[in-house]
Amino acid sequence: MFKRFFPKQNKFFEILIELTETMLETAHLLNDMFGKNDNFAEYASKIHILENKCDDLTHQVINDLNDSFITPIDREDIYALVNSLDDIVDTIDTIALRMYMYKLKTQLHFGLQLSDILLIQAGVIHDVIKNLQNPKQPTDKIVQVKHLETEGDIVFKDALLNLFEVEKDVVELIKKKEILEIIERAIDKCHNAASVVEGILIKNM
Repeated sequence: MFKRFFPKQNKFFEILIELTETMLETAHLLNDMFGKNDNFAEYASKIHILENKCDDLTHQVINDLNDSFITPIDREDIYALVNSLDDIVDTIDTIALRMYMYKLKTQLHFGLQLSDILLIQAGVIHDVIKNLQNPKQPTDKIVQVKHLETEGDIVFKDALLNLFEVEKDVVELIKKKEILEIIERAIDKCHNAASVVEGILIKNM
């Protein structure tokens, strides 16, 4: 059925794929940033460039929606989806900027673990949207994103417990706590995007 909703050359479908590719690329860069714990300025710059690209793609979709009488799926769903993807990239951009600006004295414990979860979520969302033309696509991948959000909550709580036990510098504690909270927010944004995709899948089965 999705072949009917998403023709091969459909401009909305093509932009959605490009948006998820951009989102996934920012998640990869953020994960590398936490893994290597170096070159924060370079990573922040690369992610910000992609964030600007994502904004342009989002605006393009909105303009196309205003100019189109018929859309492949409900225009409200397209609008919600592109905005949910843009929210993820915006939040990743904020994380990278904070890592660059705050110049933490020591490594952010649990930052990589949370970034790992975010990267997996982004990959799953990308895979689902890339394959929206598959009429038999199951919704179990969406469930995986939601389970990862629950896992992220657990890691986030462990991160805060560790932070308050180990970090004695109050300023560093405040900086690290804020960054951890924003990463956790990005994981929640992926959950939100997954819920939008799930609604589209169910509605158009």
